[in-house]
Amino acid sequence: MAVRNKQAKAIIISPLAKADIIEILNYLSQTWGEKVADEFLEKLNTFYFLVSINPRLFGFYNKQKNIRKYLQNIIYYGNKIKEIQIITVFDTRQNPAN
Repeated sequence: MAVRNKQAKAIIISPLAKADIIEILNYLSQTWGEKVADEFLEKLNTFYFLVSINPRLFGFYNKQKNIRKYLQNIIYYGNKIKEIQIITVFDTRQNPAN
């Protein structure tokens, strides 16, 4: 059986998602230390890799708008024709009220 070599899609991170990531990194490093912040970045980079080669890997949040949701850290992303758009990022260790 031949394996198709799919080209990975580009990852585009919205300004909101960038701000979310910075806030999460600050929170993690202040609350849990640099090691935990580094582990978060490693998981985020792994997510980017996985979703760039298989955008349908995670379930729909809103099927009509083609927005999907990754649950380890909650990441909402859109699957566009040539790219993956990271919309927003939440860390489940943070208090949702903050």
